Amino acid sequence: MTPDLITPENLTNELLKSILDAAYMDTSYDSDGDVKVREDITCFLVVDAKRKNKIRLLTQFGFKPEASELSRLQAVNNINEKYAIVRATSIENDNLQFSWDIPIAGGITPKAIVLAIKRFCSIPRDAVLDYAKDITN
Repeated sequence: MTPDLITPENLTNELLKSILDAAYMDTSYDSDGDVKVREDITCFLVVDAKRKNKIRLLTQFGFKPEASELSRLQAVNNINEKYAIVRATSIENDNLQFSWDIPIAGGITPKAIVLAIKRFCSIPRDAVLDYAKDITN
């Protein structure tokens, strides 16, 4: 049984997985113990073990080796300008990373978490098609 509100006091990876399983989402754990969700894309839910004040959603796409640094940065800037919900970054290991933080201070309902994850997972593929399709794998 899930609580009415998810708070920093009761937030665990196990609770997140049980909420998503109840919503019939495809979930598992990664090698670090984070929850992995397969929707339109594969998304990772990362909880700061000490603070537990947010759930960070992450996904990434690989840049093509021949993609210039300028084209990578232009894609990141365009995505950040046009897609307000996600944050795009170009990280050192040749990946275009998307993230979004769901704050949980004060509590959030399980339904709101599920809807936020579904919304997040619907954005990166469109953003890549709009601004990075020629420079990502």
